[in-house]
Amino acid sequence: MRTLFFTIVLLLFSNLSYAEIVTAKGEYSYLGDISRNEGCKLATEKAKLKALEKVLGQTISSEELEKCSTVDGKTNCERNQFFLSSFGGVITNLKEINKTETSKKLDNGEQYNICSIEIRANVEKSVQELDPSFDFNVMLNEYNFRDGDNLTIDVELNKPMYLTIFQILPYEDKDYQVVKLFPNDLEKDNYIKAKDLKLPKNAKYEIYFPEKINKESIDEYLFFVGSKNNIKWLDKYSKIEDIKKVYIKNNLLKYQYKEYTIFK
Repeated sequence: MRTLFFTIVLLLFSNLSYAEIVTAKGEYSYLGDISRNEGCKLATEKAKLKALEKVLGQTISSEELEKCSTVDGKTNCERNQFFLSSFGGVITNLKEINKTETSKKLDNGEQYNICSIEIRANVEKSVQELDPSFDFNVMLNEYNFRDGDNLTIDVELNKPMYLTIFQILPYEDKDYQVVKLFPNDLEKDNYIKAKDLKLPKNAKYEIYFPEKINKESIDEYLFFVGSKNNIKWLDKYSKIEDIKKVYIKNNLLKYQYKEYTIFK
């Protein structure tokens, strides 16, 4: 009985050692066609980003911010920052503890709104400690696409592994934003033994611009997972956080992500 109790305590302590409860505040200023709900949603995303930065110790590079601002504008830049920086940790048990909304005027008299959100969140840090010899590299045929263009992917591996590719769709308004691209019904075998792999093999990967999006360009992401074991992933996930809950506690895999832009 003492041994069992000690084991349970040890496991709990081990899990807590990779998690931290933090508070963070995000503020977003908006005007024009940005709604009140959208403005506060982006403030929450900024708060989540700051919570991750407190635990992970990483920030967004100036190159990422510059590209984001140039391609997608300020509003979506704020949204994309979270995707670009959130792969090393996952936020759980998030609670909004304070919310304030105010209005101010610019020098030209135009009024703008400010939404400030403070959260308390549990941030779990990635525990991957794989042998560095287990690795892979990924290249896309393009990083700027038009609606209807074809996507091809080149993968270099230094060891046999199970490869899974997810497409992350931040602008999808259905009940999911993550779709498994590979393996699929036409490409079922994802255990890769060769050192080089070119996808698609038996399928066609076509890029499309989301419907009902009043923008000239948007960013999407491909998330690549290489694993020693065959993980039974779902075909769809509602949010990227749902995938992170699986891989962040698994030290038998490695991951990469690639960002690409779609123009109308």
